[in-house]
Amino acid sequence: MSKYLINIIIILVAWLAGGPASANALRYEAPLHESSWQVSASPLVCRLRHEIGFYGNAEFVRYAGREIYLSVHVDQGGPRSGKAQLRARPAAWQHGAQERNFGSVRYLGGRDPFRFSRTQVRRILASLEQGMLPALHYHSVLSGVKEVEVVLSAVKFRDGLADFRTCMAGLIPVDYKSASDSHILFSTADNKLDSKARARLDAIAAFVANDPEIKQVSIEGYSDNIGTRGENYALSRERAVAVREYLLERKVPEGMLRFDYYGEHKPAQPNRSAKGRAANRRVEVQLHK
Repeated sequence: MSKYLINIIIILVAWLAGGPASANALRYEAPLHESSWQVSASPLVCRLRHEIGFYGNAEFVRYAGREIYLSVHVDQGGPRSGKAQLRARPAAWQHGAQERNFGSVRYLGGRDPFRFSRTQVRRILASLEQGMLPALHYHSVLSGVKEVEVVLSAVKFRDGLADFRTCMAGLIPVDYKSASDSHILFSTADNKLDSKARARLDAIAAFVANDPEIKQVSIEGYSDNIGTRGENYALSRERAVAVREYLLERKVPEGMLRFDYYGEHKPAQPNRSAKGRAANRRVEVQLHK
């Protein structure tokens, strides 16, 4: 076979794949027959994972109460610190479509080197859903290689995206940090749980049910300084009991609940203003791992 014919074949294969035919470039992309997007789901975290052969994987992740983010894991260690260019090119069947430039991405080295902005993550998701091919371009540390291109395949992406969206719709609405240090507030001289309080306690119960690392739930009742100390001490106990009983109804094991009450002692804010007193009419609920 002549050298001319070999060069024609190389150029044709690269063109069919939708990428550059450069001897000084490395391109990583899942083959069509192996491309997949796999979902793992729970009420605490949703993951949409894509394997990139001989390179690593890309994973969209959303934790309860947090924004979605993208991690690109590199099996053999990532590039040194610098910047990569993020672009999405049209697939071969998208005639007339234009390549999109999503700007630069910082990379910091290591196995999870890339740092995508929220806007870039949304644009990558949208381009994949439209059948386009987002790709990272950066200079390699390998001798003789000028550029590395890491491509996210759109093949079967929509199948995984549907399950990923279903998972996200079922996530607990607050993150662990927020749920693990909650203030349940009450009206003056009242021990009734309002709808906002019940929603927060539902989230706390869901965390306890789904996170085996949580070993204890502490409940501490408080009041403002309106009324006598004896009245406030009793009222803080009633509030703590209301929270405890609600969590028991939501199947939180009784043995995990630690219960106490302090009346108007240990105010969260000074009682000199209506705002401060409102903050002190509370039950503090904390999750302990």
